[in-house]
Amino acid sequence: MKKMIITLMLFPIIVLFAFYAVETFAIFRKSASGSGSLDAATWSISRSTSQQDDSIDVIPGVSSDTYDLTVQSASEVNVTYTIIISNLPASVDVSLDGGSSLPRTNNEIRVTAGTINYNDSIKTRTHTLTFSAPSGTQPISEQEIDIDVLFKQTL
Repeated sequence: MKKMIITLMLFPIIVLFAFYAVETFAIFRKSASGSGSLDAATWSISRSTSQQDDSIDVIPGVSSDTYDLTVQSASEVNVTYTIIISNLPASVDVSLDGGSSLPRTNNEIRVTAGTINYNDSIKTRTHTLTFSAPSGTQPISEQEIDIDVLFKQTL
């Protein structure tokens, strides 16, 4: 008898709970639609060099050579750019804009060189790469070195 009374008292609570549970979950079953527009960013990036050709002449311990690299962005977004130098002989050191020698990993140098903001008044950056080799190292001729620039959109 006691169980029957408890059951009869709990029955209205269970019914109310079931009713509210269905209403609560019904919110998640509804859908809505809308429309809008979004402008996509425009990318326009270039790289140029001042050299007549892409050859660099370095005599170990005697002379170094420079390579001028200009990057330009006409994009509608901020960009960060990284200079990547690969296929570089082990005896050749590289510095950026007169700084110290850049570290290399797996015969490749990666240096984040700068940022160009979409609202900058000057959207061109020029960098000088200096290639040198210490005295006593073997001379290298006809070695192709790859210089790439990687651009990334930033917020």
